[in-house]
Amino acid sequence: MNFFKKLFSGKKEEPQKANDNHDRTSFDGIATIEYFNKRYKEEKIDSDMLDGALKMIESYFIDNKITRKVKEPINHPINLDQTVDDGFGFSLYCKAFNLEDTHALMFLALSFNDFMIKNYGFKLYNDSEPEFPLRTMTLKYDNEGAKLSLYPIEYASKVLAYESSFEELHKRVASVLKSMPTAHQVINKLKGEQE
Repeated sequence: MNFFKKLFSGKKEEPQKANDNHDRTSFDGIATIEYFNKRYKEEKIDSDMLDGALKMIESYFIDNKITRKVKEPINHPINLDQTVDDGFGFSLYCKAFNLEDTHALMFLALSFNDFMIKNYGFKLYNDSEPEFPLRTMTLKYDNEGAKLSLYPIEYASKVLAYESSFEELHKRVASVLKSMPTAHQVINKLKGEQE
């Protein structure tokens, strides 16, 4: 996967600041299917990488004698937040295994991806034209052509920097999905038509 090569290369990137408007999603534009298929390539999470990430998360709880707030699944956003907030921190834990911050970031991002894919039907994509360096990996939810995008690497970096939490994003996404319009509804609204 190309985005893994970019992430684990020696070049360090500063996380980009995102819009702090947490109450609503923004309309980004209309794209053709051809453009979408050219820009985004659907990916599958490598099962060995995911297994390794989940085992690191689980071992963090065991080694720190921390009780998970949510018993199952291990990668529930509340549990992922605990790896940052409880104990001595997931980044430091990974460093004890001679792993870098980028590894901790990827373990959390992969774990969050898996949770969102299994619980909400998101799909994982590699963006060949990311707007920001930490947006190469993107999760997309498709509601009859209307898409909601999440950027797990960028978001995991915010969580590790104590700027946000996985559970906060999880709650926002669950709320948005309840009222997310279809592409047809968006187009009708832009044309000034009522449903």
